[in-house]
Amino acid sequence: MGAFAEWQPEYAARGISTFPVVVDDKLKKPAVKGYLKIGLPTSSQLALKFPAHEALGIACRRNKLTILDVDTTDERELADGLTKHGPTPFIVRSGSGHFQAWYRNGGEGRRIRPDPERPVDILGDGYVVAPPSMGSRGRYAIIQGSMDDLDRLPAMIGTRVFAQPATSLSEDKPKIVDQSDKPIHRVSGMRDGDGRNNSLFTRALRQARLATTKEELIQMVHHANTQFAEPLPNEEVLSVSASAWKYKQAGRLMVTGGEATAVIFQSDIDHLWDRPNAISLLIRLRLAHGHRNGGEFALSSAYAESMDMSVPTFRAARDDLADRFFIKIVHPGGRGKNDPPIVRLL
Repeated sequence: MGAFAEWQPEYAARGISTFPVVVDDKLKKPAVKGYLKIGLPTSSQLALKFPAHEALGIACRRNKLTILDVDTTDERELADGLTKHGPTPFIVRSGSGHFQAWYRNGGEGRRIRPDPERPVDILGDGYVVAPPSMGSRGRYAIIQGSMDDLDRLPAMIGTRVFAQPATSLSEDKPKIVDQSDKPIHRVSGMRDGDGRNNSLFTRALRQARLATTKEELIQMVHHANTQFAEPLPNEEVLSVSASAWKYKQAGRLMVTGGEATAVIFQSDIDHLWDRPNAISLLIRLRLAHGHRNGGEFALSSAYAESMDMSVPTFRAARDDLADRFFIKIVHPGGRGKNDPPIVRLL
């Protein structure tokens, strides 16, 4: 009997539904579709259908879990994370020696590298591979606590984030905003049809290679913005500059041949392995809107033609991204030709 079938009842006894996961080299992918919506009855049936699978996954949001995912073997990063987000009785070490600290979900959402300088993710959406799964480099193990602690996990603290205020080009004092459910910047009424927004972001990525400080980058982007016949608002300059500087700090400046490159993480592929059209749409959206830091934009069916997709295929890809927490549909649209869906990237 594999780890999934053996441990599915243990998690189910604590109200947590699990599903089988396939581990192939470095890739971890669910063995079934609809895994983010699986409840306890279906989970029990899957244990009978997949008796030999050696890895199991848990949908975080459905099971009211948030995982502090420390993507390094450095225990100091784990200690720093526990200091920032509070102690928890349940800690896991993956087969590769990385760490998971488990908390009760408080609506944290799925945030990959919220601090670009730290190898830490906050997983309140999506899924996580759970112990005692066998990974490509070894078995996941509980190194602190026991299964009984899953009934009394604490809530995570310290999940508020910093963002730059959209007031003036010279002001650089951060303000506190709420966590993932609220946008850091909301650019109202902005239209991207003329390409100014994307053009400015591409320029910001190139200039970030040369800038030595964030303030210097803002001035460079501001100067580039003045070259447009109709410059963009100052808040857009600040938003674009902040995003480009974050890419620089994280070592993710990838501008080749004058073009910006979208960043796709391995975890993105893990979550969308069975939805290639959704991956294509995600890449397109990150290229066009990834610098908005949570700002909202229209996602009409015009994208379908630009991506050589049928409208039903495009809508299915859009819905997959929403179901798996890559985008949030703020307004569903549909009340006429000039009422497109409004979304934001998560």
